[in-house]
Amino acid sequence: MFSDKFASGKLANGEKTGNKGAIRDISKWAFQESNVLRIDDVSHHLVGETTPKEAYTTNDNVVYTMSISRFVPATSSWEPYSNIKDMQLEFTMLDPHVRTALAPVPGKPGQYEVEFRAPDRHGVFKFIVDYRRRGWSSLYSATTVAVVPPRHDGYPRFLSAAWPYYVGAISTSVGFVLFSALYLGGAANDKTKKKRQ
Repeated sequence: MFSDKFASGKLANGEKTGNKGAIRDISKWAFQESNVLRIDDVSHHLVGETTPKEAYTTNDNVVYTMSISRFVPATSSWEPYSNIKDMQLEFTMLDPHVRTALAPVPGKPGQYEVEFRAPDRHGVFKFIVDYRRRGWSSLYSATTVAVVPPRHDGYPRFLSAAWPYYVGAISTSVGFVLFSALYLGGAANDKTKKKRQ
């Protein structure tokens, strides 16, 4: 493929083929001189905060942000790249619990961001971005975080949805006390009746 005969070949009508350009593009891609992407920064935090947490609570609203750059061979430098439209973020614990699009942020070149709700399941989760497209270098990032249930003081003590259970438990307790009092009181009345006779 890289032979002079193949690169300078001609068509039947005498025109040059596009082999030389194709060889140049393939070799630049193979030697990481073109279409090279890299992940510059990854961050995650709660909505309304800026510092990342080691553990999130179930049903927290989480923001995940990623910065991506593209190598420019003409200047041998990296510049922010925002033209990826089909990148996805997976929030996984063995299987993906959340899979959502990681969209570019308007007005911030090279930055991609998504906001999602942590699943109602506790365990050790990973933020995973695995972007593989033909003709581009691949991007992979995995960050491990814990998702924990709410603390004992992190939710209301009495839940409004549980009132039927509260009423049932209280009425059973009151009924038991009344039954015990009537039964024991009835037994005392029987003894006094027998003594009178």
